[in-house]
Amino acid sequence: MCDLSFVILTWNSESYLQRCFDSIIDKCRQEQLVFEIIVVDNGSSDDSLALFERYERDYPENFVPILLKENTGTTYSRNLGLKKARGQYLCILDSDTEFSVGSLNQVLQRLEQDKQVGLIAPRLVYPDGTVQNSVKKFPAFWHKLSKLPKALLKIPVPNRDFYSDFPFTAERSVDSAISACWFFRKELVEEVGLLDEKIFYSPEDLDYCLRVRKSGRQIIYCPDLTVIHHTQQISHKKPLSKVSLSHFGGLLYYFRKHGGWLSCKGIYRQIAAQQAKAATSGQSVAGS
Repeated sequence: MCDLSFVILTWNSESYLQRCFDSIIDKCRQEQLVFEIIVVDNGSSDDSLALFERYERDYPENFVPILLKENTGTTYSRNLGLKKARGQYLCILDSDTEFSVGSLNQVLQRLEQDKQVGLIAPRLVYPDGTVQNSVKKFPAFWHKLSKLPKALLKIPVPNRDFYSDFPFTAERSVDSAISACWFFRKELVEEVGLLDEKIFYSPEDLDYCLRVRKSGRQIIYCPDLTVIHHTQQISHKKPLSKVSLSHFGGLLYYFRKHGGWLSCKGIYRQIAAQQAKAATSGQSVAGS
């Protein structure tokens, strides 16, 4: 029986991987958790494969590499890992993270004790200890669109998706959390489904969080567990990069799927209705 499966997507991230893997191994051994690390590699050309071979040799019961020949995006690759996972609990984890203070067991116990909690996201900090703004409200399309002209001109634009004055030291129910680190029960995947593979790169996390919320479950920000996030610098910061255009295409798909073109009032009504239904029936209902 496996307690916890970590699903890690990698692509040319060898410089971060040893710290990530070792922090998982150390933390799970300290807390006496039976675990597995499922690594899905999107065709890396650096020295990642040699590192995988070493960990597979040293930890044959815990290390499961899935090697792809090319970059197949975020959702398809992570879904391969989720399908392979044997754990009662799952953790989607970015390759540029490492566990710091806090207890994995406490997170898993919270998931076990409260079935209305669908997903838990820990506190993310940068290497210098600064807290990362990792939780967001559901966006409206026009908010996103209004930022485009200034983004093209490289003018800083306030992000309306973030919560104002968010208490990063207190537990709180949120709309969504970035997928650098998510914990959830395996049955969530069975009931809500896998990541939507029509989204290649992003906003797969926004889509999945909304589906979790529509299922009547909560997404909980948990500051008691801290994860260091090195946040690799990728090209989506350039407005017309291939990654940015892919992200914009993903956003268009998200809004066609869920609505929220002008406001999110309809989305919040759906969530409230499903939460009321779940509270009445004593169990959550499947998302879409």
